[in-house]
Amino acid sequence: MNTVNIKQLFVLTLKAPKEAGAQVLALDLPIRGLWLALSLVSVVTSIIFASLMQLAPMGEDQFSDLMRTSPAHSAPLVFALLQWARAVVSVLVIYYVGRMMGGTGQLRDVLAVMAWLQAVTFVLMVGLVIMGAILPMLSSLVILAMVIWWVWAIVSLLNVAHGFDSMFKAGGVLIVSLLGVTVGMSIFFGAISALFVGAS
Repeated sequence: MNTVNIKQLFVLTLKAPKEAGAQVLALDLPIRGLWLALSLVSVVTSIIFASLMQLAPMGEDQFSDLMRTSPAHSAPLVFALLQWARAVVSVLVIYYVGRMMGGTGQLRDVLAVMAWLQAVTFVLMVGLVIMGAILPMLSSLVILAMVIWWVWAIVSLLNVAHGFDSMFKAGGVLIVSLLGVTVGMSIFFGAISALFVGAS
């Protein structure tokens, strides 16, 4: 897949994520490469986010105190590891929930579309940071548009990966998976954070 094809696939993902998902699956990429891609994007995104937090001015208010105690600020490498774990767990949960709801896709299918979506989201986030620095007044609207697009994109991609005939089924997989991952990772994050802030 050359640079031109990547650009075309990126644009297609923004406009028609379902068609883009079908093309990603058609590439039949090796599962080891997909795990590596998912891991790389997760870690790089986390490190950039943590770096921005390090550079951001901190006040003396309660919100700033909360930011200082977060792993992203106090332990960037641990934060990156946690985000990598979240990405891996999310793929596994989405796969198994989809299978329980009648999906026919393989783990590699789910992994492929999730890795690609994460890569596209990373590029959009970098663009958002740059735009926020140049035109801060538009950043809120762009963030809202990006969130709406992301929901549409992930539902469309999961619909293709699981072989569903309904976007509602894919939406159900997303909701159930998000709840499961959120509860599980919140407990895990809380335990890890407690170790770094000295809480019992």
